[in-house]
Amino acid sequence: MKITQTKDIRAANRWEIMRQVLGNYPISRADIGRRTGLNKATVSTIVKEWIDAGLLMETELGHSEGGRKPILLSPLHGAGCAVALDIDISRVQAILTDLSGETVLAREQFPTQGEDFPRVYERVCQAVDRLLAQMPASQYGLVGMGVAVHGVVDLSGLIRFIPRRGWRNVDLRSLLAERYQVPVSLDNDGNLAALAQQELISGTGECLQSLAMVNIGDSISVGLITNGELFRGFHGFANAIGHHTINFDEPAQCSCGKYGCWEQYCSDGALIAYANSVLSQPISSIPELADLIRRQDPTARQVLDRFITYLAVGLTNIIFIFDCQVIVISSELLSALPYYMPDILGKMVLPITHAEEVVLSPLGKSGPILGAAHQAICQFFQDMANAAETNG
Repeated sequence: MKITQTKDIRAANRWEIMRQVLGNYPISRADIGRRTGLNKATVSTIVKEWIDAGLLMETELGHSEGGRKPILLSPLHGAGCAVALDIDISRVQAILTDLSGETVLAREQFPTQGEDFPRVYERVCQAVDRLLAQMPASQYGLVGMGVAVHGVVDLSGLIRFIPRRGWRNVDLRSLLAERYQVPVSLDNDGNLAALAQQELISGTGECLQSLAMVNIGDSISVGLITNGELFRGFHGFANAIGHHTINFDEPAQCSCGKYGCWEQYCSDGALIAYANSVLSQPISSIPELADLIRRQDPTARQVLDRFITYLAVGLTNIIFIFDCQVIVISSELLSALPYYMPDILGKMVLPITHAEEVVLSPLGKSGPILGAAHQAICQFFQDMANAAETNG
């Protein structure tokens, strides 16, 4: 037991040191020691291991407060690549990134409206194959894949239900892992958007412990972070907040089988459907609706007011249930019309509590796919940390 515990600690130290470099480079060994609490000898030994593995490099000299200037460390982003997928209700995006998870080397995208799982899976593999054909030569090649899906995912990575697609109990993760022979992580889009947002915030040096990431698209999902970690719930379904009921009098059934779900009022598809029920001329996209609102079309403004009212109800519920530090919203409509954010805050009823902030995400629709890339890359580094101990 003691040996196992020692190995676990060493592996955890390896990952923690790499995590500090990934999030704070260029960084000195001394700064790593201060951030982690590890002693100088441990940091130096582990840094050398990462350098020998071809994943860290010494880059430049840092500022000195007296004495020799420290040597700064940076990750070798070109040492490998990752593939990330975002499988939305009506389209699929796929990107190839380096180990930064931010530099996109190649991109694929295609619509999937009404297609069943076998056909979507076939087209996903074709897109991934095209990306890999463009992958540059590197020491580690393809290190992993990350997948964001807009539906219910359990703790094992099994797609339990995507209401709008009708997919149930789909093991896409295992299919991709078997085909491409790399680790594959798969999660809900809200969770991954939350991870991407957390990474973005931590890069500014801010420490954020509690966050709700509301991802509004063809569906609605919410990533919840508490004590710096994703909150998933007992089965992994804690973020299916798009299907919490906000109107018991709704006569139309939601795709999930319930009535009056938040998604029926505030998802992009619901918004366009309602707009087309009241506008004199139909629209087909959120940018068209935003343009009408900018031109002060009174009916379009009615559509916006209804959206804001129902959005405020859902956000208020999140605050009462989760008591979060900040709510971050990803919405194409609100990103186009950010000056309506005060209207949302004005309709949120919070007599006994409040949110510190309600803000728009600068990541927009890129949040889930960037989170998927980040998750795949972090998994690679964690696996390498564990493998170093095993090989040692």
